[in-house]
Amino acid sequence: MPSDRAMPHVPVVIDHIALQTADLDKAIDFYTRILGFELLERKPFKRREMAWLRLGDVKFELFGRREGEALQEWSDLQVGPVHLALRVPNVEGFVEAALAKGASFHYSHPGLFTPPVKGARPIAYLLGPDGEEVEIRDE
Repeated sequence: MPSDRAMPHVPVVIDHIALQTADLDKAIDFYTRILGFELLERKPFKRREMAWLRLGDVKFELFGRREGEALQEWSDLQVGPVHLALRVPNVEGFVEAALAKGASFHYSHPGLFTPPVKGARPIAYLLGPDGEEVEIRDE
């Protein structure tokens, strides 16, 4: 294994994040209409359909379920990512607009709240299309 000195420093950035969904139409609607992602493309991919979305500089790849397969329900009791967090200029205004468009709070935190740590700002968890938590926080 080469030493750290032998390897040049290369900046690393996130290229994209892939999310699997049981209902691609519902997920595209949630992430575009409610959260403001841009739909770049939707197409067949192997035995499923997929879509590319973008939010700022980050791309999201949504995978529909494969033909003939069922997905397990989302749970925060599984290993892996717990939530997706978005930073907005005004959490209260963003959440109010999202709720008006049909979003709802995640059952784990049914409203805006301020974590009990010094300097914390209000945050909210919205319910994603597959039960996932979507955290909304101030810049």
